[in-house]
Amino acid sequence: MDSRLRSAVDASVSWYEDLCALHGVGSVLTDGLWSALEPPPPLHSDAVAVEPEVTTGQVLARLDGRERCGVKDSFATMDLGGEGMELLFSATWLHRDAEPGRRRALPAGWVAVSSPQELSEWTALHDTRDVLLPALLRRAHFRILARYAEGRIVAGAVVRLGSGAVDVSNVYAVPGHRVDWGELAAVAGAFFPDRPLVGYERGDALAAALDGGFVPVGELRVWVRQRPR
Repeated sequence: MDSRLRSAVDASVSWYEDLCALHGVGSVLTDGLWSALEPPPPLHSDAVAVEPEVTTGQVLARLDGRERCGVKDSFATMDLGGEGMELLFSATWLHRDAEPGRRRALPAGWVAVSSPQELSEWTALHDTRDVLLPALLRRAHFRILARYAEGRIVAGAVVRLGSGAVDVSNVYAVPGHRVDWGELAAVAGAFFPDRPLVGYERGDALAAALDGGFVPVGELRVWVRQRPR
């Protein structure tokens, strides 16, 4: 497996571990498949394939009894459409090489969110108020980033330091603004220098990330069961 893809998938699973712990949800990782022991935080899957050999049968067995659930197929190898699930979206894993020695000040307008009040404003713009809880502000390996213009938040992202790479996620901009991903990489590097960046995106955000120096390293799919069987 491409080491860049391995790093991106591992960073994503570590994110799930952190967010589930934040919400008091236990989890298990066995036979290449991660899963939450209780309903996961909003917007998160119940199960995540960590190894490409994971099968549809394994996933279904792990999720037995869950009427509404989600699955992140990290390698886009499974078709769960015949199992009562719908494809929510497909996306592309991303990687950007580290830039050793390039320690910079934060680009103009960017700050790290530092108070629950500021976080509340940030999450209201991104609809993650019930996901990114104030306790994250006390986690040293997380930075919730905001870009200000004319005194208000116009863009944001979350960066998280994992084992060797920085995961970039929850990137957004309000209408009339856009995120320059090259600039975002510089922001991430200001907090966690000399590390590669990983993540995944789709659509316009994917195009912007590629323009900002990220490269595609794999595909993923997210499936959901939204109705009782």
